[in-house]
Amino acid sequence: MRILIAGAGIAGLAAALALARKGHDVRIIEQAPALEEVGAGLQLGPNAMRVLDALGIGEAVAAAGQSPAAITLRDGRSAREILKVPLGDAARRRWGAAYVTLHRADLVAILAEALEQAGPGALNLGTELATIDNRADGVAVTTASGETLTANLLIGADGVRSAVRAHLFGPETPRFTGHVAWRALVRINPADPAAPPPGVGAWLGPRRHAVTYRIRPNLVNLVAVTEQSDWREEGWNLPGDADRLCADFAGWSALAPLLARVERPLRWALFDRKPMRAWHRNRALLIGDACHPMLPFLAQGAAMGIEDGYALAELLPLEGEAIEPALSRFFALRQPRTARIQAMARSNGVDFHEGNPLATLAMRLPLGRAASARPDAVMARWDWLYGGGPLSVHSGILA
Repeated sequence: MRILIAGAGIAGLAAALALARKGHDVRIIEQAPALEEVGAGLQLGPNAMRVLDALGIGEAVAAAGQSPAAITLRDGRSAREILKVPLGDAARRRWGAAYVTLHRADLVAILAEALEQAGPGALNLGTELATIDNRADGVAVTTASGETLTANLLIGADGVRSAVRAHLFGPETPRFTGHVAWRALVRINPADPAAPPPGVGAWLGPRRHAVTYRIRPNLVNLVAVTEQSDWREEGWNLPGDADRLCADFAGWSALAPLLARVERPLRWALFDRKPMRAWHRNRALLIGDACHPMLPFLAQGAAMGIEDGYALAELLPLEGEAIEPALSRFFALRQPRTARIQAMARSNGVDFHEGNPLATLAMRLPLGRAASARPDAVMARWDWLYGGGPLSVHSGILA
């Protein structure tokens, strides 16, 4: 089939690669003139890495990133360890793939290069979507330059402010969660005393938390979240003040040397959207953040877009007559999983910021004891997300 994809982010590129490998004629339209080094670090769980392995780029992605040995939850002020989830070889043995942290730009570059090999000319930058004519038998779009493109299917992978979503279902006002995130990349020598402990670290405290991990040997990704009632501007590249960041986490002595190295932090207001009741109409479909944007407190936003693209390619027929049943089945299989992850990410945002000392002790002490006594039992809690199921690479995606 001829398939148009709006958006060259991670979901759009992953979908295009998966569909091109199936033999579809794919074309991405992206309004940005270049795939710039936007964003910062991201985490790819074994569920995402299995898909990337199936697409033939898993080794390249792993080589570009880091493979943390564990996720460790710590108290922000005392740095006391609360819970450790083993990763590294333990993740490979249990879930069939590594857990990888890397720069978003490195993943985008690898996906784009693989797509160019699978479908030369598929990526069209500097092309802005203007209008959509969505019919039962096909779709036609016009670009801002006046070009008309026709296809069997249009995929909206154009993010949280999706133009395709607004066309299909009307505008929607998101809900501000009260969380505002600081973001920064910090260059640091691994032996430097300011370097945070290796692996993925989640530092928890009343009404705030921070996450640290390396995305390159000398580059640390920092996300630090606080609660703020009077923030309303949606965007994730808004400039912030380094002194305010340090003040927000005053008393967190283990992180203080790293925070002192931050020069130009960015601020990111976190907005939430409810799960949708449909992801498609006629011959237009939404994937990734366009239909299930999620808070970053489970580190699954990129992974869900990657899973979407692969699952869609597995379900779509090679010819256009049976598209509607495939799109309905795609929604039926994917929506419950993405809605569960949206809900858990939302719940983590509450749990990470628990301010009642007794409630914190009651919640975290049993987890820490269980993790020390039976690490495998702690890992089993995440089988539904990172692995499980009988379908190999499809585990947790189509099962």
